[in-house]
Amino acid sequence: MTATTTVTASPAEIPEDAETRSPSGQASPSANDVLLADLTPLGIAPDQVFSVQDVTMGAKPYPGAMVITYLCQSGLEYSINEKYKTLTFTAGLDDDGVAVSGRLSVIGDGKLRKHVRMQINRPQTVTIDVSGVVKLAIVPEFDNGQTCDVDGVVAAVADGVLKP
Repeated sequence: MTATTTVTASPAEIPEDAETRSPSGQASPSANDVLLADLTPLGIAPDQVFSVQDVTMGAKPYPGAMVITYLCQSGLEYSINEKYKTLTFTAGLDDDGVAVSGRLSVIGDGKLRKHVRMQINRPQTVTIDVSGVVKLAIVPEFDNGQTCDVDGVVAAVADGVLKP
């Protein structure tokens, strides 16, 4: 007869200051951080400004990205009331969309903070200083003009995090 011993292990504890990763590989927000997708944009209803969907940028999946379909939806504007120091996000064009280059402008209180170039297969992760900003705007602009193209270009902002 053989004796069997059962060992029960408790889950490993993760220190509070440990960095974890989101499914797309970006650092997950800490308790004081705010996900950009969780904020309500100013003006019209959020679903009329952007949608949240899974995209692929540069052959890498980004679940739950904020998507603005060229130019049928305007940019996003938020009231952040000087609560945050930095905004970090990955911006680009969905690999499955129409490849029309453009840029994403990040504007704080009417002043340009950063232009992020958007090209197919080339997502860019940026961190922008938003210290002292009351109103934050994220506006896509595309190189082929100003008409609405419901079939085509999809600008995505993924893993957006505001840090105090």
